Amino acid sequence: MQIESKKIIARIVVFAAILVCFSGCTSRGELRHNKSRDALITEIRSFKNTPYVYGGSTPSGTDCSGFTMRVFKRFGYNLPHSASKQAKMGRPVSRANLKMGDLVFFRTSKSRAITHVGIYLWSGKMVHASSGKGIIVIKWMGHSYWEKRYAGARRIVDF
Repeated sequence: MQIESKKIIARIVVFAAILVCFSGCTSRGELRHNKSRDALITEIRSFKNTPYVYGGSTPSGTDCSGFTMRVFKRFGYNLPHSASKQAKMGRPVSRANLKMGDLVFFRTSKSRAITHVGIYLWSGKMVHASSGKGIIVIKWMGHSYWEKRYAGARRIVDF
């Protein structure tokens, strides 16, 4: 019985963390809701449980740049289906000035090319298409894998 209670509590904690993650709070704990941010979160949520499919760009299967391309299309922005090409769009953003909706780029191969893109949320977190897990939210800042591969950020639209 005690093990079952711990499982229930663990599930409640995970559910609460997911709600907080998608609530729009910033790293300072402030709630900053506005229509465009709410619409961004709604669009991201529409990809929940979407598997990773190389070359895909739909809620039934997508890769990283297909995901960002599809999300931004909802707001009237046509992004190419390529992380390296997306990295040339919009305006550069310093790491210290990242805001929700900024694209964050990574070099995940041995080449110096930009090969991965995600959408910055807040507090060092991003949502992206993981080849192993589909659409997920992770904390990339301070993460041993992602931190070393960070290649910059671009702002396409101010959310």
